Amino acid sequence: MTNHPAPSEEFAVVPLSSGPEGEVDLRVASHVLALTLLLGLLVGCGEGDRPLLGEPLVHDSAGVIIQEFPGAVLDEVAPFQLKAEPAVRIGAVEGAAEYQWTRPVAGVRFPDGRFAILEAIPAELRIFDAEGTFVRRIGRPGGGPGEFQAPSGVAVLPGDTLLVWDSQPQRLSWFSSGGALERERSLREPGRIQTIRRLTPGPGGGAVLLGPTASMEDLENRGRVRENWSVIALTPEGEVGASMGTVPGSEREIRVQRSGPGEDGIISIDVLGRSWWGEGFAWPTGRGVWTADRLQLEVRRFDVERGLDRVLRVRAPDRPFTRALIDSLHALELAATEDPQFRQRLRNDFQLREYPQGVPPVEAIFSDAAGRVWIGLTELPLVRLSPRGFPGIRGWMVFEEDPEGAFRPLGKVTLPPLSHPLWGDGEGILLVRNDEVLGVGYVEWYRFQE
Repeated sequence: MTNHPAPSEEFAVVPLSSGPEGEVDLRVASHVLALTLLLGLLVGCGEGDRPLLGEPLVHDSAGVIIQEFPGAVLDEVAPFQLKAEPAVRIGAVEGAAEYQWTRPVAGVRFPDGRFAILEAIPAELRIFDAEGTFVRRIGRPGGGPGEFQAPSGVAVLPGDTLLVWDSQPQRLSWFSSGGALERERSLREPGRIQTIRRLTPGPGGGAVLLGPTASMEDLENRGRVRENWSVIALTPEGEVGASMGTVPGSEREIRVQRSGPGEDGIISIDVLGRSWWGEGFAWPTGRGVWTADRLQLEVRRFDVERGLDRVLRVRAPDRPFTRALIDSLHALELAATEDPQFRQRLRNDFQLREYPQGVPPVEAIFSDAAGRVWIGLTELPLVRLSPRGFPGIRGWMVFEEDPEGAFRPLGKVTLPPLSHPLWGDGEGILLVRNDEVLGVGYVEWYRFQE
């Protein structure tokens, strides 16, 4: 380990033959039964039955292939896991500023093994060599050319060009690996998207945008609302393409205090979200973008050429929000503060909360450069990492695409405690992780082992 502390399918219905009195010929019946069972094993089974372990029910709905897997796949262990220790660790308890992390929000690995880590505070992109030694900074806080206000995404493009997404000014910036600003593009309501909620760097240097086309004025009824996000491709030149479809977005409660009509009469806007409410996730793939919703154990792939073309779904049983579980979660919240007034405010809030019947199964998604898609499985209580606020997720369900384009479940991969993936390929995975003892944030590169 290098440590740098300082520097759809159709089925035929076969009738049974019968005698003159309508009695079923049992010999024919037995052959039909055997054939039916054999076909069931080979091509799948009917709705309500269960396929063999790991074998999906496959549906073709207007060109969208839906693969439904049995919940038993969640009990399988993937054939690869992370090594016990990271090959590269970037971070330090004390030392030079370039090794200190406040909010590392994104990261990538160059083909030659170098790393580019996007830090939000201060807003800059840091380059490290394959051993984890600091090389250079790119960008700085500010609103001018080559500067960042709220950077949240980075990708390595052909020729080692770096593409950075700054969500505050809604601007894309292209840099050479040496740090020179090559060009910029500001996005203003692309495809009628009012506010870009997610941007994922897409294939060939383009990007995929997700966001609502409804304005705040369309939500004047306020209260608990959920956005629908449009999925729109952006060409490598920054031109807006056609919409690829819509997905569920964020679910929030919006409370507006007013002193009078119009924008001048707004005193405050309080936006509240819950960890068990609907939430949209997105992650780039080599062909477009994977999306998911916290409330369903499935992922959807939007191809930049064809739109929605693949759905992977796991039929897992619900995990109930039992009274005991709710009480334990409330106890953890109360234990996090000693302020009596705040504790009473929490108790009042507990009385008003409405929990769903089941625990939402998904907390994040991730796709690696090897073409696999990872689903982050919810474990309660949710733990938020201090750098960036990523959810610390240990169990990830991984699916791999075969040469024919179908996906198969590989099983679960377990990540270190208090960690979240930033980037990965067939060789390893780049994580942001909190030290359990010191609470210090690290960025670490772990290699896979069989």
